[in-house]
Parts: sequence; structure tokens; C-alpha cells
Amino acid sequence: MWKVKFQDNLLRSKVVTFNSVTTILRVNFSFQIKIIPLFLFFLIFSNTNSFSASKLIVTELNNEVFVLDVYGKRFNLKNTYEIKTGDFLKTKNLPASFILKNKTKLCLSAHSSIKINALVLLKENYEITFQFKSGTLHLSIPINSTDTHNVKFFNYSIKNFENDLFLSKENELELINYRNSLNLFFKDKKNKRISPYSYLKLSKDGNVVNSSKIINSDDIKKKFLVGCINTTSKDKLKNNSRALQYGCVTQNGKLVCGNRYK
Repeated sequence: MWKVKFQDNLLRSKVVTFNSVTTILRVNFSFQIKIIPLFLFFLIFSNTNSFSASKLIVTELNNEVFVLDVYGKRFNLKNTYEIKTGDFLKTKNLPASFILKNKTKLCLSAHSSIKINALVLLKENYEITFQFKSGTLHLSIPINSTDTHNVKFFNYSIKNFENDLFLSKENELELINYRNSLNLFFKDKKNKRISPYSYLKLSKDGNVVNSSKIINSDDIKKKFLVGCINTTSKDKLKNNSRALQYGCVTQNGKLVCGNRYK
């Protein structure tokens, strides 16, 4: 009798234990069911925020800029638009300007165009290659920018550009370098080191045609919207013209003459 009661109690104990384990497993399983969607939500939210933060979008736009993307779609540029590789941007009858999220500012005169040749995200920084196509462009890169900027125009290029730059292709190809010295490449070969606040006219074969004339800063200013040309840059460009002297150097087997800094 005692033995039967003992076995019965033991069986009940096992049942209770089994029920307890089952209850615990159910609770754990229920907890996992609830926590997995929550984890996925935070994961997706984090990735979405990270992806959104990495986009190079337009943060400020003045006047109309027209876009043709790589898929042949045409539309007007808008604030919050994400700049993409292959975008062709142009102005028509009015000058325009826009600023990107990384504070890079592009000013275009009327009837001007550029193309985004390449836009690559390397870790947390962009490498952007602009191709100047026509008209007049003023490109301003913020000081201490962590992004890499390259500029291509016809057979010329400037790599890892950290500066303010004026480019014009109307009757002639003209260039004004503002803040820093930069290296000018012609067909991917180093062609010339350009001093700060200097003005150059460039030929189709890679030679400096004329660097003696200093372009009138008021003429530059008229091409763009108000605020595109920095006053300090204009003044320094004008003052540095006095430090130029005429001279000739041998370049790629040819004699090139013009005004250079003393």
C-alpha cells in the first residue's frame, strides 16, 4: 500500500515537473516569438537610417535645374533628390545653384551642364567625379571635407580637388583656381601645377594659351546667382594679378609663354 502511494506521488511529481518544464518552454518560445520581430524591426530601422544618412542628397536649390538620368527619365531637380551616377544636369535660360548634403556647392550659369561621372561610397565617405560639359561652372568644396572630389573637363582633369574653381567653355576654355594650389592633368598625365588665385586659358592640346589677362571679377559675378562668388576670392584674384610677371617655359617639348607668379 505504501509502495503504491509512493509510486503515485512520484508519478504526480514527474507530471508536475513535466508541466513546469512545458510551461517554461512555452514562456521561452513565446518570448522568442515576441523578441524576434522586435529585433528585426530595430535591425531594419538601423539599416534604413544608416542607408538614408549615406545618401548624397540635394539640401538647397535655387532656380530650375533639369535632370536626365541613366534610364532616360527627365525631371526637375528638387530638394531631397538623391544624386546618382550618370545624372546629367543642366540649366536653360536662368542661372541656378544647388548644395549637396556634404556642403559641396555648384553654381551654373544659364545654358550650362555637368554630369555625375561617378559616385562611389567608400566606407562612410564619397568619391565624386563631376564632368563639366558646357557653359560656366563655379564649384565650391567645403574646407576639411572628408569626401574626395574629382573634376573632368574635356581632356583635362583635377583629382582629389579641395578648392573653389571656376570653369568656362564658351569661346575658349577658361579656368580660375582660388584657394589652394592644384595639379592639372591632361589625358591623365600631370600637365601643370596651378598657383592659388590664378587665371588660365587652356588649349585643346594641353598647353596654356594665355595666362596674362586677369578676368574681370564683375563679369564672373554676373554669370551666377548672388552669393555664388566669394568676395574674398574676388579681391585676392584682383590683387594677385600684380604679382604676375611674363616668362616662358618648356612644356612637353614646346615653348609656352605667359604671365606667372614672381
